[in-house]
Amino acid sequence: MRKTLLYLVLAGLSACQSSYHLTSRTANRIVVDSVAAPADSSVTRFLQPYKQGLDKSMNEVLVRLSQPLEKRSPESALDDMLADALLKQASQRYGKAIDVSHLNYGGIRNGLPAGNITVGNVFEVMPFDNQLVVLTLTGKQLQQFLDHFATNDEALVVGGIRAVINNKAVRSVTFTNGRTLQPDQTYTVAMSDYIANGGSGAGFLKAITQRDNVNYLIRDALIEYLRQQGKSGQPFNPQADGRITLE
Repeated sequence: MRKTLLYLVLAGLSACQSSYHLTSRTANRIVVDSVAAPADSSVTRFLQPYKQGLDKSMNEVLVRLSQPLEKRSPESALDDMLADALLKQASQRYGKAIDVSHLNYGGIRNGLPAGNITVGNVFEVMPFDNQLVVLTLTGKQLQQFLDHFATNDEALVVGGIRAVINNKAVRSVTFTNGRTLQPDQTYTVAMSDYIANGGSGAGFLKAITQRDNVNYLIRDALIEYLRQQGKSGQPFNPQADGRITLE
């Protein structure tokens, strides 16, 4: 009874409210730019110390390149250098030698110019905060992994191996120590957390239980690698070494 009475009261109050209808409208376009929105000096002063600190970090010169580097399919000096950087830094961070490194081609967003390379340049190449993950795969699983990216990515960006690709399938894999891929052996593979968690169609990796999150940004690995190269004081001149062969 009380619920019914409450409903009737609410319905009555609702009926007493006026009904409004739109009869006309006018609009003006307001362009938002530096003229329309002048800088707030107090905000600028507040942010200045942070900007100075950020600029100092981003403008740090890591190394000097002899020539510009661009990503290119099926292989380029940039692709090889990035994969080698990940392989070396991942091995140091992991505490033991990594067998294979991999980067998805689409994640490489820019090239590097000739001359001084700064931290900011590296952010342009790798703008994403991808973490390094090391998966332990059987040879059979590694073959599936390589076949997947040879088929579905524009280029196979890998370190630690040489691969022969025929009709978008990896026909042979040779490690830098001369070994060939064995289906029943296990191999450590350094990759991004994006790929390790099934990105770029690699959903089959979700089932891999032996994985180590290294707590290391792949971008930071590249920054440290280039910083080490720059310590020699000589120009850095990476070259494509023919690790990817198309038949």
